[in-house]
Formats: sequence, structure tokens, C-alpha cells
Amino acid sequence: MNEFEIIEHYFKPKLLNNQYVPTLGIGDDAAVISIGEGEELVVSMDTLVEGVHFLRDTSPRDIASKSVLVNLSDMAAMGAAPRWITLSLTLPENNIDWIKEFSSQFNNLAAKYSLSLIGGDLTKGPLSITIQMHGTVPKGRFLCRSGAKPGDLIYVTGELGAAAYTLRYFLNPDKNIEPTKEEIKKLNQPEPRIQAGIVLRDIATSCIDVSDGLFSDLNHILKASNVGAEIKLSNIPYSNSLKKLNKELAIDLALTGGDDYELCFTAPQNMSQSDLKEMIATVEIHYIGKIDQTCSKLNLMDENGKIYKFKSKGYQHF
Repeated sequence: MNEFEIIEHYFKPKLLNNQYVPTLGIGDDAAVISIGEGEELVVSMDTLVEGVHFLRDTSPRDIASKSVLVNLSDMAAMGAAPRWITLSLTLPENNIDWIKEFSSQFNNLAAKYSLSLIGGDLTKGPLSITIQMHGTVPKGRFLCRSGAKPGDLIYVTGELGAAAYTLRYFLNPDKNIEPTKEEIKKLNQPEPRIQAGIVLRDIATSCIDVSDGLFSDLNHILKASNVGAEIKLSNIPYSNSLKKLNKELAIDLALTGGDDYELCFTAPQNMSQSDLKEMIATVEIHYIGKIDQTCSKLNLMDENGKIYKFKSKGYQHF
């Protein structure tokens, strides 16, 4: 099968059957989409490369899952409802079995999240997947990184560190820290917090998804908002996985390991934590610290109230 036959057989017929069908989809030089009155379009893009974002022996199913789900996490961080998706797939060879497994999971997730595939590309080369995600949000109600204010409280959804723990095991196998199926799922099939993001539209003063590690991503909020913060290490929602490790390593993986795809957000101090937890019922939320006026400085406080000296800064490509 050539690239056009692959697109026609494995992708085109599968995703044009939900309520968010574009005006013009796959088959022309570009897609045409319309959005409702009073809405704004939110667009994000991520590339996943073999050996960088996933290991070389990762299954096509898990590659498809992570490719779609990490992009959905970007929509969650903006408070957007996902609508449309494009896929650029670069393959080293024409492996129909691989394509069949990848496309099956890709199509399943698209159906689950009511996504329409509206275009993309298929080429030969080193294995990589680039996805552009399109979502909608009511006009003026999107979330961003730049709204945190002194006095705001800082929260994180879910737990941190399981994905980094699992990746560490795969790179350095040790039977004493072998990850569970659930921990492996955290790495390969992260759960995007779409509903939490939508609820946070009218609550959060700033928001970001935790992809490169809490330390790095919270610093993005501080820089964009021109504020500082203090967080308590004892308040971090560490994954149970990390209890098998020494304290320093556990802190490092939870704060800089990345691949968590949870939401870190700030909310006004007068918003009670009990009310927040009741409103965001789809996932647990955890108070971890407070925004202050020291511009762009993040202090980590230990159980004795002293500043924890932290050297690692989170994942960076370059």
C-alpha cells in the first residue's frame, strides 16, 4: 500500500462520524473548520520522536496513546474542549501490521474524546509523530500561565513521579523496583485532565500541564506571572512508587522526572479547598504552596521549614 491508500484505509473512514465534523476534511489541500459564535479556537502541537519521547521497543498502541493523550493534556491546561486533530506520521518502513495497531488505538481515542481527524501527512524517515490539536473555549475564558497573583494558592492534580519511576526502571532494570502495570500505564497512557481543565476556566488564575516536571513547569507560571512561590515538599502528592526509593531520589523524580501530565494551577486564597475538591470531582487535587511577591523565585521548603537545596531543574531538550 502507498501512503494515500494507507490514509484512505486506516484513517479517513474512521474519524469523520461525530458531531464535530469539519466543513471540509481529509482529501483536499487543507481543512476548513467552523467554530460556534462566542467561541475561541485553541491550537497546540507536539512532536514525539523515537528514542526521545518513547523507547525503541514501545508498542504501536502505546505510541498512539501517548501521542494523542499528551496533546489532549495541552487542551486541558487551557480549559479547552478538544474538537479536531491532525496527524503527521513519519515511518522508517511500510509496516502494515504496525500501522494497523497504531491506527486502531489512534481511532479509538479519537472516538472516545470526540475528535475529528482533519488532515496530516505520511512520510518515510525516522519514526516520529507530530499532532496538532484544536479545541474550543468560550470567548475570554481560556486558561493561561500569566495570571497568578500574590496570595494565590498552588494546587496539583493526581500524583507525581510514577512515569519517571517507570522510565528509570526501563533504562536501568532492577527487580527490586519493577513497576506495576498501573505505573507503566502512567508512562505510556497518561490521563488528560480535560474535565478538570473545563471546570477551572472560572476558578484558576493560571494553569499549566506538568510535562517536563513540576519544578520546571511551575517556574514557567512564575516567570509568566512575574511572581514567586513557596511550596512544601511534604505537600507534594508523591506516587506510591516513590516510597521504594530514598528520599532525595524520590523528590527528584517527583519534581523533575516529567511525563506526569497532571495540571498545576493557582486559585484565589478565598476559594476554599473543600469547595475546589467538590467542583473538580474527576480527580484528586492537592494544595502544595502559595504564590508570593519574590519575582520568579521558587523556594522548596522541607519538613523543618528550611529551604531545600535542589540542583536538578527538570527536563530540557537542549
